[in-house]
Parts: sequence; C-alpha cells; structure tokens
Amino acid sequence: MFIFLLGHDVIIAQELPRFENDTLYTSSGYKLYKGQTLTFAEGTSKNGNFRFAKIKGNDSPSILANKSVVIDKISAFHISSLGNAFIRVRGELIKKNGEESRRINFNLAFDKAIEGLQGLAPELIVPQEFKNKPLKGIANEIAKLYKLYQDSAISKEEYEIQKKKLLDQ
Repeated sequence: MFIFLLGHDVIIAQELPRFENDTLYTSSGYKLYKGQTLTFAEGTSKNGNFRFAKIKGNDSPSILANKSVVIDKISAFHISSLGNAFIRVRGELIKKNGEESRRINFNLAFDKAIEGLQGLAPELIVPQEFKNKPLKGIANEIAKLYKLYQDSAISKEEYEIQKKKLLDQ
C-alpha cells in the first residue's frame, strides 16, 4: 500500500503545472508558448465576463469572448496557496470580420479556464484530450492538499487523512 501511495504522489507531481523554457505545461498536459493561438469561448460569469481571464488595462472584460489571441509572451507564473495556478499573457487579439488586431494583456487561471469550475463551461477551448477527467480531478485535489501541506497550512496527518478520503472515492 505504501508503494502505491508513494507512486501516486510521484504521478501527481508530474501533473502539477510548471513553467520551463518559456513554455507553460498545464496540469492537463496542454502547453502554452510563444506563437501559439489561444481560442476563447464565452465568459462564464452572470454578465458574460470571464472568471479566469482578467484583462489588464481599460479593455472590456468581455473582449476575449469568441476570439483568439496569438501569444507573444508569457510570464509571472505562480501557484496560490489554494493551488490555483496563474500566468500573465501578452498577445495579439485577432478580431473577426475585418476588424484590426491589437495587443492585449491578461492574467489567466489556465487550469480553471481549461476545465471549467463547478459545472461551468470551460472558457478556453482546447482539444478534448486535455479536458479534465475524473481521476485527474482527484489528482488535482490531492496536489492542492499537498501544496497546503508544503506551505504548512495543514499538518502531514491532515494531508494523509484527506488524501485517503479522496483515493477511497
């Protein structure tokens, strides 16, 4: 059993998002990098704004709706104490119907944008193979617990108890 649990932690560690060599590797395996085109769906808040993409500057929060952005630069990767991962994106907003493209900057909670949250649709459109699966959801929850343990927000005993509950589901 110990080997299973240890092996499970190693698998989880491989699924944590990371930022290396100007490429962001998300928890689902989807990559963000310079030159890549990100395609957005609709915002999921009540007023149609985005929950997981926060626009910098004076642009309307809904400016990304059903649009694409070609990434020019990604930076400022960080994971919050709750396990939410963020990245800053600078890129070229590609407008439709003859409109001019323009520069845009935004912070992206990429895992949440890809997976959606609590029954909400994803805000970032990615291939089906990168969408959340039930086991990946459990792995993400355990990863969040482990981050809390690493940050001394919970004890090792509490981490083990909560991890066991998740694995027993």
